[in-house]
Amino acid sequence: MTEAPVGLVADLWRFPVKSFGGERVRRAFLGPFGLLGDRRHAVVDDSEALSARRAGALLGYRARYLDPETAERAVVLTPEGEELSWDDPRLAERVGASVGREVALAASPVGIHDAAPVHLVTTASLAAAAGWLGEDEIDRRRFRANVIVELEGDEPFAEADWLGETLALGDDGPTVRVVSPTERCVVTTYDPDTLDRDKRVLAALARERENLFGVYASVVRPGWLAVGATVRLAGSGVALT
Repeated sequence: MTEAPVGLVADLWRFPVKSFGGERVRRAFLGPFGLLGDRRHAVVDDSEALSARRAGALLGYRARYLDPETAERAVVLTPEGEELSWDDPRLAERVGASVGREVALAASPVGIHDAAPVHLVTTASLAAAAGWLGEDEIDRRRFRANVIVELEGDEPFAEADWLGETLALGDDGPTVRVVSPTERCVVTTYDPDTLDRDKRVLAALARERENLFGVYASVVRPGWLAVGATVRLAGSGVALT
């Protein structure tokens, strides 16, 4: 039996290309490999997927799907404001010029994730991070989470207590199991719009949270997920069917 609600899904983000800016969606299918289409494409350097840890310029590109329900037909908005399809040969040339090396474009049917296919943070934790910087708000896009949960209460870092727990996302919706905390990196220091660096962000995370912020989860039961879905704890070791 599920427990009382802990919050609701406030925001959903999908990143069609690893380390590119992504798209906010109202509804998406959550399958074994995360939100359908998430991190399904990547820029490759010497057969290794590049990330913004090594090439921050990747964050200046934004990707979306022309068919959002099926996550098909990826297109990319370049920093210069031109939209190119993923299979346009000019795109690899543009990205290569931005990162200063020759690159290729690749796709994976299972997605290219760092630790687990779903990444969650809470609005209370985002508010706490803003407070560390003396700001009213911090741009949630810095943390590149898929699911942002608005908690019933305002206690930050509640998600850190969900390790090993199963979360039910909506009535008869998908369920996920929280598997590890998220270790933050230099990507959080980039402004998502300007790429200006603010090293205070990572310094605050190191000081206050030992670089841990948000959690990774694996998918227990697939299903459609929408903004506004109720989030409930379903206990540890629970496999909902």
